[in-house]
Amino acid sequence: MGILNEFERNLERVIEGVFTKAFRTGLQPVELANRILREMEAGKTVGVREVWVPNRFVFKLSAPDREKFREAEAALRRELEKVVRDGVQERGWDLVGPPQVDFDTDASLKQGEYECEASLVEGPMPEPAPEGHASKPGPSRDGELILIERGKPGKAFPLTKDRVIIGRLGESDIVLSDPGVSRRHAEVRREDGSFVVADLGSTNGTMVNEATIGERTLEEGDRITVGKTVLEFRRR
Repeated sequence: MGILNEFERNLERVIEGVFTKAFRTGLQPVELANRILREMEAGKTVGVREVWVPNRFVFKLSAPDREKFREAEAALRRELEKVVRDGVQERGWDLVGPPQVDFDTDASLKQGEYECEASLVEGPMPEPAPEGHASKPGPSRDGELILIERGKPGKAFPLTKDRVIIGRLGESDIVLSDPGVSRRHAEVRREDGSFVVADLGSTNGTMVNEATIGERTLEEGDRITVGKTVLEFRRR
């Protein structure tokens, strides 16, 4: 239930007013998240050392529900893919490729009805490390921070440098006029194919997904809060 509760909180925070108005009737997003977890459980493939579970999910929706979801579809897809990652981490399963969630319209379905096709789809995975050495992440992709304004994505800040400073100083890489942001508030740095956010001794602290952090590795969709400003991390 923890994964589903977090899914609902994250989705509501991402799309705010759209969530409360559009999702009062018909198919509810949490039903899709719950279905993903059930399909992962039902579709387990037991290997010698691993338990593989589906990583691609295609939801067929009725025309009214698809139209209702359309404005928030990108955010819904990201949060459902996070459900896959969280489910794998919580249960000790493995994936053969990155999570993929897609939507399609089926005119034969009535509002509130849906179908789900779950499958294992191989994708780029990190190369195995030599015996006796710790595994290393695969090739990195660039990242970006998206300014979230009134619940909607706004300006994008590409993370093209190995170290990106967030603050009020004009020489910062990401300059924010928010009075709650310190002159040099936080940094995002690239480490072994991942991106790490770290607080730089700011007055008001740095939060990731509403939890105060000193330093933390970022995952797709994580939200960094500095002062009253929210920046969402995304891979490109």
